[in-house]
Amino acid sequence: MHINWKKTIIVAIDVVLAAYIVLATTTFNHPDRSDETCQKVRIRIADNDSCGFLSAGDVKAMLNNKQLYPSGKKLSLIDLRAIEQTLKQNNFISGVQCYKTQDGTVGVEVTQRLPMIRVKADNGEDYFIDTEGKMMQGGGYASDLIIATGNISQWYACNYVAPLARWIMANELWKNQVEQINILPDKSIEMAPRVGNHIACLGRIPESKDKARRERNIENFANRQFTRLDKFYKYGLNKVGWNKYSYINLEFDNQIICRKHKHNKQETTENIQPEKI
Repeated sequence: MHINWKKTIIVAIDVVLAAYIVLATTTFNHPDRSDETCQKVRIRIADNDSCGFLSAGDVKAMLNNKQLYPSGKKLSLIDLRAIEQTLKQNNFISGVQCYKTQDGTVGVEVTQRLPMIRVKADNGEDYFIDTEGKMMQGGGYASDLIIATGNISQWYACNYVAPLARWIMANELWKNQVEQINILPDKSIEMAPRVGNHIACLGRIPESKDKARRERNIENFANRQFTRLDKFYKYGLNKVGWNKYSYINLEFDNQIICRKHKHNKQETTENIQPEKI
């Protein structure tokens, strides 16, 4: 077989020349940055106005504690993965993304876990439940959160209190009205409002071992009982006064039992038609 050496040499030269051009262009457009240092650190915390506990200062302190804060360090030596893994160990952080920019900035994007309700149980436990229904230990004080008290185990908090709190927070009226819920030993639920000097007993949520059925039960329970309470507010308390009753019991479908404040002495029972309230 005859080899055309002249043609082969020309092809080889073309390949080498093309590789040189690509390398030269790449080097020109992307110069060696191994000696460049981080000029700025940009920390952004998502949803920081929604009862969040983290600040940019907290994130900086975490990284300084592990000697990972990138400011002033060579860009080539900054380990973005180590920064992400360190921050993800924090109880209040659900996700982290880090990146470097052409101007020497290191960006740290933090997604935090948002507390939805604070649990202060009779057994002394004090913790938060986040919007995903998971426990959050420790943390600061969030004044706008609903407080859950009473006979609450951690399992009950995650599987019953959390879905109920999620329903409340999704409802504009009750999100602003419910201040506290209290779980009695028989698992009946009491609600203390922000407006009105009374306690409302909503009754017991039907229990279920199946998660999907349990969450449907909680949604149906909340829809029914809070709708009844809303109607009682409109057609009852608006007429007789918001401070007349100390206790409003909606446990039974065919009546609402109202107990007057102590200075009125007697307990009042009102039979209300189910279709009205």
